[in-house]
Amino acid sequence: MRRLGALLAITGVAAVAACSTGSPPPAPEVAWEGEAPQGPLESDPWVSAVRAGLVAFGVAANSADFSDPSLTSTWSRTQISRFVTSAQGDLLHGTAKVYLGPLPFVPLAVEVADDGASARVVVCIDQYETLPERHPDSSRWPMPSSLVVELSEEGDRLIAGTEQLPEPFLLLDGSELTPEHCDRVPIPRARFEPPPDLSVLADKGRDDVKQPPPSPSPTFAVEVPER
Repeated sequence: MRRLGALLAITGVAAVAACSTGSPPPAPEVAWEGEAPQGPLESDPWVSAVRAGLVAFGVAANSADFSDPSLTSTWSRTQISRFVTSAQGDLLHGTAKVYLGPLPFVPLAVEVADDGASARVVVCIDQYETLPERHPDSSRWPMPSSLVVELSEEGDRLIAGTEQLPEPFLLLDGSELTPEHCDRVPIPRARFEPPPDLSVLADKGRDDVKQPPPSPSPTFAVEVPER
């Protein structure tokens, strides 16, 4: 069953003041701590979609604005709806928090479905850094995970959630993917620049959360009988 679980807890990054014309603030830059991610899988289009989607998610959650095309073109509608609901709940209950950067991960395998319409991106992930800091929980970090990415009718690769990996899951070199394996894998980490400002997000209310535009209604051809 697809789930987000510990992988995606909604938080937020700083909203920068909009200019006098009312245009949206520029998205923050992504600054890597050390070298940027490298390796043969980084050029894979399914992995690129995950990288772009996780950045878009952080920016959207941090500004409580889920209407930007960078998000709607990298996440499924179902997941975006969950993001909106979670963000509204956080603001309603005064529990808003911000991400300092996108989810740290390193891709280990990409399994594309036979029809080419979806793929499983197998990764090792590390914990988000947030403000306020996350309370310790029972989760074990870093850990293996698997993201499901689906091809939309428009040709976008959309993250649809996560999926339980079969056990054992063997990598191409024959090694088994375990939490201990992830301990040995360097996982690049990045931060948003400018850094997040929790007070900007916390000042918003539930009704300030921007939702994506509705999906276009399907059109149907109507046959007109000949006279």
